[in-house]
Amino acid sequence: MNIGRSIEEVVESICRRSFFADFTIKSPKYYKLNGQEKEAADVLIVFKETLLAIQIKSKEFDSAPQQPSPVELMRASRTIDKAIRQFRALAEAMRSPDFKSFVNGRGIQIDFDRSQITHIILIVVFAPVWNEGANNPARVRFDVTCYAEEEIPIHLFTLEQFCLLLTLMDTLPDFLLYLMARWTFHEEKLIPQDADPIDEWALVTFERKRVVEILQKRTFTDLSGLFRRHKISVTRLERREKPSYFVDKLIEEMYADIGTNLPVDPRFNLIAEPNSLNSYHSVIPHLAKLNRDERGQLTEFLLRIVKRCHKLGLDFRGFKFSEESDEAYVVLAAKRERNERRIALVNVAIAMGIKLKAKTVIGLAVRHDWPASPTFDVLFIDVSKAKPDAAFIRGAEERFGKVRFMDK
Repeated sequence: MNIGRSIEEVVESICRRSFFADFTIKSPKYYKLNGQEKEAADVLIVFKETLLAIQIKSKEFDSAPQQPSPVELMRASRTIDKAIRQFRALAEAMRSPDFKSFVNGRGIQIDFDRSQITHIILIVVFAPVWNEGANNPARVRFDVTCYAEEEIPIHLFTLEQFCLLLTLMDTLPDFLLYLMARWTFHEEKLIPQDADPIDEWALVTFERKRVVEILQKRTFTDLSGLFRRHKISVTRLERREKPSYFVDKLIEEMYADIGTNLPVDPRFNLIAEPNSLNSYHSVIPHLAKLNRDERGQLTEFLLRIVKRCHKLGLDFRGFKFSEESDEAYVVLAAKRERNERRIALVNVAIAMGIKLKAKTVIGLAVRHDWPASPTFDVLFIDVSKAKPDAAFIRGAEERFGKVRFMDK
């Protein structure tokens, strides 16, 4: 059995689950100048301007002693050093003219534009493998868990830590925010070099005022045991986040519907056919960029308008997650046939785009009996291309209501 390959498959599977298969690439290849094919990384996550590269290494330890011997620890250290050196392949790949497309976790060929990448983050996941019969094997910890390699942050995690982190932060925006905060703390030497990543997450998630104070006063802080002290907070957080998983389910259902026939009213002037790959790709980045809290707020709005829809027949809500954003969202519920709901959603989305001065609008429409009736429609509107008439614009700017900003 190839243990290393099995561990790579586990890590890739976790990344697909947390970050969506659309942005997860396993073992991307490139060609060296001599024509040799080589892997750029074990796993790549490519989302907008960010590239997250992951190298995965495993090392076997003897079962006899509870603590690895100095020789074993030295070998493990060399294994991690090898993983870090392998990131040089990524730099070489980025310079290769052939490194311009990938097959993602959905099995779909996607384009890759190197010029769009402004942030690169490197992660090493180390999996200690204990020989059979190991009794209470020791937990492996790194002396230094985060540092820079040629100004690029490198984060070191054990497989156990990485799996737990992606369980706690199962959206890409939340994970990237954590990595950014973690790097700041380590770069400024404000926490111990061997701080447990789970304690770091607890600080960033539950003690934000303390985070600001640490950064402002540059106070060195020991985080030992912080996650354990926040066990009740973790339970409350998990309970509060449950509604947000509707958005994750929505994305998977949209992908599953690709290729199914969906009749379209002739009055629609569509950028992409419903249930097409183009339609899916126009919407997915805007839903995937929402963090867990934002996904929960969107779902709560949808639940409220469905409830009001029983009395009003049609209800909707338009909002932004920050006043400065050029992107708005609309949720709508109606006691109407599907084509009529779609027309209402298009009109409301365009009007909301004008009212909120947004360039783009992502709209979601459901029936009045949702979620008992699971049918839905999702659209992406480029407001600049909508071309509404003067009367429509005037009405949207002067009288169109139900607007809310979601600034925290």
